[in-house]
Parts: sequence; structure tokens; C-alpha cells
Amino acid sequence: MIITEILNVVLPVFMLLGVGFFVGKYLSIDSKSVSDISIYVFSPALFFYSISTSEMNMSDLGRIMLFAFILFFMFALFIHVMGMIFKWTVSYKNTLMLASGFPNAGNYGLPIILFAFGEEGVAIGIIYLAMQSFLMNSAGVFYASNHHTVPKKDIFLTIIKMPGIIAIIAALLLKIGSVSIPVALLNATDLLGQASIPTMLTLLGITLSSIQIKNVIAFIGTATVFKLVAFPLIAFGLLQLMYPPGSLEAKVLLIGAATPTAATTTLLAIKFRMNPDLVSSGMFVSTLVSIITIPILLLML
Repeated sequence: MIITEILNVVLPVFMLLGVGFFVGKYLSIDSKSVSDISIYVFSPALFFYSISTSEMNMSDLGRIMLFAFILFFMFALFIHVMGMIFKWTVSYKNTLMLASGFPNAGNYGLPIILFAFGEEGVAIGIIYLAMQSFLMNSAGVFYASNHHTVPKKDIFLTIIKMPGIIAIIAALLLKIGSVSIPVALLNATDLLGQASIPTMLTLLGITLSSIQIKNVIAFIGTATVFKLVAFPLIAFGLLQLMYPPGSLEAKVLLIGAATPTAATTTLLAIKFRMNPDLVSSGMFVSTLVSIITIPILLLML
């Protein structure tokens, strides 16, 4: 892929980020309301429609899910080992997981994948996004709330009530059971799902506009290197074992894994008071640095 083609892939994403950044800086937009409608309506609709209509067989779907879960487990183990070596506290390790263990495969990754690999790539990327959403709304909630002030029962109830998880499970069960879904329902979720990507991408720009970088250079540097270097390297090694080299699945999943930290982690850190300044700063810097790392990765692919 030549440089011009890479710019044509990356620049539209950052143009939409810029629109969101401008809106966040100069217009009075209630980002929480936008976030809520994205979390509770657009994203679940995208997950439900994409999984329900996916032409991939259950074996292909299962392989993508397995990749997502194994990658997350391997990275969590990596953080645990590093924590033992450097004697990090539980709170620090949880914060670092939030700031580097959850790629922005949705409002950042999907547009990149769409421009680089077309609709066929997006079909793969959405399944990976669905699994990332599942992990973020389960393991992410656990890491964000894993302190004595939040009862474990409340953590569990929060996890099972997340709409993204409900939509994913419902779609998978219907697909496994070969249940015919009414066309009207599919059309409705399709329309709602189409709003998800531009809304999430603009919302990410709004979120970035309000973040203040604190004097936490060591943490930000560690989180950024872990997210943009260590996480993709682990993903690359795992993909070599699971997919043929150069396959579309391997390329799409690697791009998804190499995206910066998901903005949702900041919302979780704020909600459960798990060092939100550290998490938001790490997310912000990893997004900025990805302007360099993502084009390099695309050039290598």
C-alpha cells in the first residue's frame, strides 16, 4: 500500500476526530447523552445486526472470539508478571490494564478497517469489536471497580445489564439456533447500527477535547508503549498460530489490536473512581501516538 493510499485511509478518521474535537471545544454538547445513546442504542444494534447477518460460519466466528479472549488473557498475564517484577500495587495494575488492555476497535478501528479493507474487512472487525465490547463490559468493569468500596454483587449486576453484552448473546443464540429473524427487525437494527461508527468517532474527538494531561509522564509512557507496542506484538505472535500469514483475518485483527486505548475505559474509571486522570491521559497520548504507529503498520501490511 503506497503512502497516498495510507493517508486516504487514516486522514478521514482523524478528520472526524477533529470535527468532534472542535465540537467539544467550542459548542455546548452534552457528551454523556451522546455516549448513552451510542452505548445503549447504536452499538448494540450494530452488534446484533452484524452477528445475525454475518456470512461467516460458527467456526470462523468462534476463532475470532477465541483470538480476542486468548489475547486479553495473555496481556493480562503480561501485566501481572510485570507487576510482580516492579512491585506494582493492585490499584496501579488495574489502572494500567484500563489504560492499555482494551483497544479502540470500534470508533477508531472500524473506520480504519473500512477504508483499508472494505466491507469484507469490516465484517471481521465488527465481530472482534463485539468481543472487545464483551470484555470491556465484563473484565473492564471488574478492573475499574476492583476495590473495597464496590460490592462484588454490584459489579456482577452491572456486567450482566450492559446492553452490548445482551445484544451479543442474543444474536449468537439466535444464530446458533438458526432462528429466522424478522426482516423489519434486521432493517431497524441495520439503520441504527449505521449511525454507530460516525457517532462513536465524533464522540471520541469530543472526549479528547476535555482531557487534561497531568504530570504522570512515567505512567503515560508505560501505558502507551504497552498498548501500541506490547499488545500488538502479542497479537501478531498469536495470529501466526491461528491464521495463514497475510490472510485478511490476520490483517484486520492485527489492526484492531493495534488501535489506541478505548475511550470507554475513561468512562469506567470515572464511574468507579479508578484513577480516571491516569486512564484518560494514557488514552489521549496513545491516540496521538497512533497517528504514527497505525500508518507504519498499514505500510508493513
